Amino acid sequence: MENNKSMQEVMNSIYLKYKLNFYKNLYRNNRQPDSLTVMEKFCAEAIYALQGPTINELANFIRVSQPNAAYKVNNLVEKGHVEKVRSQKDRRQVHLFVTDKFKKYYQVNYDFVDDMLKCLEEKVPEEKMQVFKEVLDVLDDGILESVTKELDESYYRNHEEV
Repeated sequence: MENNKSMQEVMNSIYLKYKLNFYKNLYRNNRQPDSLTVMEKFCAEAIYALQGPTINELANFIRVSQPNAAYKVNNLVEKGHVEKVRSQKDRRQVHLFVTDKFKKYYQVNYDFVDDMLKCLEEKVPEEKMQVFKEVLDVLDDGILESVTKELDESYYRNHEEV
C-alpha cells in the first residue's frame, strides 16, 4: 500500500491523533467533585512538565497573570492534584509539584504511547525501530530546542533550590 502523504502531513496527523486522544480523555470522570476544568488540567500538565515551578514561573510559562495562576493552583491543591513545597534554600519560595493523584489521571497519555509502540513493534522490523528511535532522539534533544530549553532551565533551577 503506497502512501503519498508528505512528512509534514504525517507528523500533523500523528500530533492531532495524540492530542485528540488526550482531549477525549480530558472529560473522563468530569462529574466527580474533584474533577478538573480544562484550564486546571492545562495548568497541572504545565506544572508536571516544568517539574517544580513557582507560581510566578507557571504564570509566565502559560502567559496568565500571577493572581490568575495562584487561583488555579489553589483549586488544584484543594482537589488534591498539586502540592506546594517550600524551598529549603529560600523559605520564601514555594514550588509546585503534581501529586500521585494527577499522575494516575495523566497515565492515559502514557498508555496511548505504549499502545502505539506495541503496534509499531508488531509491524516494523527492529532495525527500523532503532532508526526511528534515533530520529525521535534528535527531535527531543535539538529540534524542539525552545521548549526544551525552557523546561531544562526550570528543572535545573528548581532542583537546585528545593
